[in-house]
Amino acid sequence: MQAVQPTGAAERIAPVPIAGTDLVVLDLLGGLCPERDRVRSCLAAALSYADLSAGDGDLSRLVMLPTRVALNEWVASQTRLAPEVVRPLVGAVLEDFRGRLLESIKSGEPVRVNPGAGTLMAELGMGGIQVAIDTELDGDIAMAFLRGAGWAGAGMLDAVVGADEVLVPRPGPGQVEEARRRCGLGDGARVVKVAGSADDARAGMLAGCVAVVSLIPDLAAGHAPLEDLGDLAERLLGHPLA
Repeated sequence: MQAVQPTGAAERIAPVPIAGTDLVVLDLLGGLCPERDRVRSCLAAALSYADLSAGDGDLSRLVMLPTRVALNEWVASQTRLAPEVVRPLVGAVLEDFRGRLLESIKSGEPVRVNPGAGTLMAELGMGGIQVAIDTELDGDIAMAFLRGAGWAGAGMLDAVVGADEVLVPRPGPGQVEEARRRCGLGDGARVVKVAGSADDARAGMLAGCVAVVSLIPDLAAGHAPLEDLGDLAERLLGHPLA
């Protein structure tokens, strides 16, 4: 498996076109909406309400992983409770977390979108390149974020795949493969992954993506880090945007 390049190595690589792309799969929180702090805050509150204390390092890891799987493993390691006790406890924490996060999306600060997102969607649409979203969150929460950002129902996204919708979520390839399937593409399709975490980058590699790129320098595997999402549009289309 190709290693994710360290920051210094990624910065020395000049941007190059990524020709012939059929599909771009963007991580929701690391690619489209920079809202991981909101997720982290709601998860910390839900854990605290359940008398579970998570440090900064634990929270940082938990919000990068598929939520239910990560919480099951973390709660089991922290409490040393039997599985039949851990499962309902995690279920209660998840329900509280979901409620807090959905309320925050509905009534809190407006959902932010990364610079260049509108340009990317419009240009790829005109260029015949499909766009999908995947995420470590459940699919319905992803849709709530997209509604909050004004992207749901706008006709610019071809698929949205939550971690709860596949058997092998990230770091496995299941979500990228499911996005490809929902877009009506076969195994030979040329897919580009915009990764938001190391596990997300690994998922793209395992799924056979022709390129894994990122706004985060440490995750740019063999490609220069993206300046913004408009930069990605230029690389995919092979020419500067007007």
